[in-house]
Amino acid sequence: MTLLELLVVLVIASLMLALVAPNIGNVMPGSELKAFARQSAALLRELRSEAVSQSRIRDLQVDVENRVFVSDGKARASWPEGVDVRLTENALPSQWKDPFVDQPRLQFYPDGSSNGGELALSAPEHVQAEYRLSIDSLTGEVRIDTDG
Repeated sequence: MTLLELLVVLVIASLMLALVAPNIGNVMPGSELKAFARQSAALLRELRSEAVSQSRIRDLQVDVENRVFVSDGKARASWPEGVDVRLTENALPSQWKDPFVDQPRLQFYPDGSSNGGELALSAPEHVQAEYRLSIDSLTGEVRIDTDG
């Protein structure tokens, strides 16, 4: 190989890096949202398992102000900047909402069922995708649906 060939290869590699590097930032928010959706689903499944194994009701509240999921008064997981989390109001039956709690919460019961609900996770500034974590009230099954 001559020095000229080596320089040509370095110039081509530099150009490719200059074109690809700015686009990496556009891909990361989408993957961060997907990873957070999987992490949130794992937390919900863990709470269901704890409810069954410990024979007690386990709940999860969404603390939007502090950007954390709260269970038993303790923060269980926080979410990244730029990600919005909301518990859709129409997902929880009104008779199952606790009148003494400001925010609705998801509950898992010792028989494996839950009060049902849906968490919507989105990152409006970066990606148009939204992940919905649906919790079946009869089985307590947690399912991740994507929109976008």
